[in-house]
Amino acid sequence: MKINERKGEIIRILSNADYVTVDEFSRQLGVSKVTIRSDLSELEQRGLLFRTHGGAMIPEHGNTREITNTLKEFEKEKRLIGAAAAKLIDENSTIIVDSGSTTVNVVRYLSEKNITMVTNSLPALDIAKADQSLEVILIGGSLRRSTMGCIGPISNVCVSQIHADVMFLGARGYTNESIYCTNLVESEIKKAMMKVSDKVVFLADSSKYGKKAFATLSIWDDIDVFVTDRIEPSLRDRLENRGIEVICCGEGA
Repeated sequence: MKINERKGEIIRILSNADYVTVDEFSRQLGVSKVTIRSDLSELEQRGLLFRTHGGAMIPEHGNTREITNTLKEFEKEKRLIGAAAAKLIDENSTIIVDSGSTTVNVVRYLSEKNITMVTNSLPALDIAKADQSLEVILIGGSLRRSTMGCIGPISNVCVSQIHADVMFLGARGYTNESIYCTNLVESEIKKAMMKVSDKVVFLADSSKYGKKAFATLSIWDDIDVFVTDRIEPSLRDRLENRGIEVICCGEGA
């Protein structure tokens, strides 16, 4: 098989799966893992896939939802969540704002706090850029257009060099057991952010309850505070019994 044919086969295989390992590529295509890794690196440079630890995935899938749409969904609830979450920030602290349509609302309520904000989110940067009281550090990397956030190996390295007091985490969905996002590479940057932060605050409106996605992001034991608009009493009891602070900011909460 010629090299261009092999690379075409790599993309074809990935188009039918969320994630494929180097071992699986090697087995299906009959070439060495060294050759596969070289092919994956070149295809990643061309923006055709994302490398992950031990494999690769297509950057986006057809069911990916654009942030331009999700920003308008449950907008009132997301703003309430952002305002409540911003109250957790102390003066002169360093925070990380994850990319997402809920977390971006935290940035709307940071004026006059004199903090350092680290983010991989271009929408968060757009809100923060006019606030002279904020020091803003933008994490670079590969742009994921559906969230307008930077992800990938470069992003992970950038995050590993910092320390934050609080991280504001977003996700695609959550259940009684776990928190989910749609993309393994996106999951890597979120986990890296959590690792370098003293406190992790998970932000999600109640419409995401009971929804799973491809990548398991974390279990609840990794979370310190959960901010939402409405919560099932059974889940609230479960979380608070684990020592997780629950802030419910919806009407009538």
